[in-house]
Amino acid sequence: MIIEVKPGEIGGIVEAPSSKSFTQRYVLYSAFSGKPVTLRNISYCDDELIAIDIAKSCNAHIEYQKRDIKITPDFKCPKKIYVGESGTSYRLSLGLLAGRKCTTEISGKPALAKRPVEDLISCLENTGSIFYKNSEGFYKIDATNSGNVYCTLNASKSSQFASAMLFYYSFFKSACFGIDSMVSEKYMDITVKTLEDFGINIKRENNNFIIDGYLKSKNDIHIEGDYSSASYFMVLGIFTGNILIKNLKKNSLQPDSGIIKILNDAAGCIEIFDDYIKINKAYEIKTVVVDVSATPDFAPVASVIGIFSKNGVIIKNYQRLEIKESNRYLNILDMVEKFGGIAEIKDDFMFIHPGGIKNPDTLIYNDHRMVMSAIIAGIIAGSKTRYGDIEAINKSYPSFLNDLKKLGADIRFNTEI
Repeated sequence: MIIEVKPGEIGGIVEAPSSKSFTQRYVLYSAFSGKPVTLRNISYCDDELIAIDIAKSCNAHIEYQKRDIKITPDFKCPKKIYVGESGTSYRLSLGLLAGRKCTTEISGKPALAKRPVEDLISCLENTGSIFYKNSEGFYKIDATNSGNVYCTLNASKSSQFASAMLFYYSFFKSACFGIDSMVSEKYMDITVKTLEDFGINIKRENNNFIIDGYLKSKNDIHIEGDYSSASYFMVLGIFTGNILIKNLKKNSLQPDSGIIKILNDAAGCIEIFDDYIKINKAYEIKTVVVDVSATPDFAPVASVIGIFSKNGVIIKNYQRLEIKESNRYLNILDMVEKFGGIAEIKDDFMFIHPGGIKNPDTLIYNDHRMVMSAIIAGIIAGSKTRYGDIEAINKSYPSFLNDLKKLGADIRFNTEI
């Protein structure tokens, strides 16, 4: 699908979609652990739907009621699962399949097979699982002989490896594993919270995670709003003002909740309330500093600030952007250039700052975060730009265009390139 977006008078109220990081973990763990749960406030983005389909593959029964789902598990090892383009569901499922001693064939979209998973597989092999790689780059797992064996994990490429191993060891009454190094470490807090809500007690001692006893399990859980999805309208609001975003939990465990501090340190224009935020127009924006190792999903839309603010944006550890849904490093460079910005590349950071504003005619990025970031850039630039492969946004934020229209943007569908 192709759309054309024209800027309008921006302002209004939107609601952040559900945090897919939480949703996927709750859905998958319920299905694999046999613990029923009702999840409320689901947005049904593609990644959430993939997790739900995997749960169904494990014989779970799903009841839908608007934005709520009730999961009644009756676990059986699936012969096959399809993980689509969801790195989270793929990696977490590896740990869960191994924990339940399944023999399962995994398939997904080709781009996902290129993303790193080897260090996770190495750790699972040390615990007794066997993996067979197919011609598409995905794996068949035989976890018949998996056991409670201590493993030291290298999670330097993804914290999801550590989350998968935590899910794996949770099936043992008492267990422990170690981590050699880990990026985006705060995502582990979401995994620990998920397990605690399902009654699993987790302790951490230095670099060791310990499964130690049981807690009272919850069976009704509200999924909080997603900060990474809300960040597009935070950035827009810095330039336009008058945007209120509901369904954002104060003091959230989400690493991307730190985006507010990053933006307030530079612009000081976001007011924080218990369950919503208000973004006022910034009249001065200092240099914005983003570390991809901590908030990787923020980098694409943060780069938009650099295009239009005189003090620019510094993106540290940009190399990690090369192994996301697309090569976001190259796509960010392309977007910056198309809107007239300048990107200076250093050894361990890139500096994005204004050049002269351009109005690109057409942009195509087959990556949800790049598409949404480019649309925000177009609105700030005041351009009348067309965007292709717009379906990509369904991966994380299917209501993005509707919310953008609520804020005053003029969106026209099916415009020919």
